Amino acid sequence: MKMPFDNLQAVIRCPVCDKKYLPTKILVLDEDEGRTTIHLTCESCGAASMAFISLGQFGAVSLGLLTDLEQNEAMTVFQRETISTDQVIEVHQFLKHYTGGVEGLLRD
Repeated sequence: MKMPFDNLQAVIRCPVCDKKYLPTKILVLDEDEGRTTIHLTCESCGAASMAFISLGQFGAVSLGLLTDLEQNEAMTVFQRETISTDQVIEVHQFLKHYTGGVEGLLRD
């Protein structure tokens, strides 16, 4: 879904200081048919947030959240390979039978 950023400028504001975002501080992280994920950085207060925007039956629906990720870090996360269903099941099975402590799960 190609987002018309001109239309977004009128409605999206920083959740911390209520200032409008500059177009240069909006980064598209992921985009496909009917869905766009963006990272926004407030020029005024420096707060970063991510927004997930979908086109639904009744118009656009969005969910925004504050993040500590900078734009380059968020882009790195979104460029990684997607976790498969088999990988989730494998981790579930491992944890189901794991008897050690948390420190055994942590790696250097």
